[in-house]
Amino acid sequence: MIGIKINMKYLINIISILFIFIILGGCASITESKNQSMSVTTGEVTGAMCTLSNSKGSYYVNTPGSVMVRNACDQLSISCAKEGYVPANPAAGTVQDKAKNMAWGNLVFGGIIGLAVDRTTGAGCQYPQQNIFYPMKKAAQ
Repeated sequence: MIGIKINMKYLINIISILFIFIILGGCASITESKNQSMSVTTGEVTGAMCTLSNSKGSYYVNTPGSVMVRNACDQLSISCAKEGYVPANPAAGTVQDKAKNMAWGNLVFGGIIGLAVDRTTGAGCQYPQQNIFYPMKKAAQ
């Protein structure tokens, strides 16, 4: 009878530890924001309408201005338009994502499940470049 109590207590401890790991599985999903503010300027040109897009959605802002975007574990594409103007540097239209430090905690606590949750929700990534400069120039006539 004593042997059964010890085994049950051991089993309860194991289940409790596993439950804690499952709860902490998506570390960045729990502790980090899934949104971040992005500022966009177009140089001396003001009033351009810019669209920022990633796999989580599209976000709109007039320059100069800021907009909240949902983080995603993929690049953020930027395009701006204003009548009579064209992009001076079309390559300025992307910002690459970067893994957040907290997402690396999944290697210890959450394993593959936690990493997958953070990447799917976007909580495990951020855009390190928060101030976007998208230069525009007058269109050739």
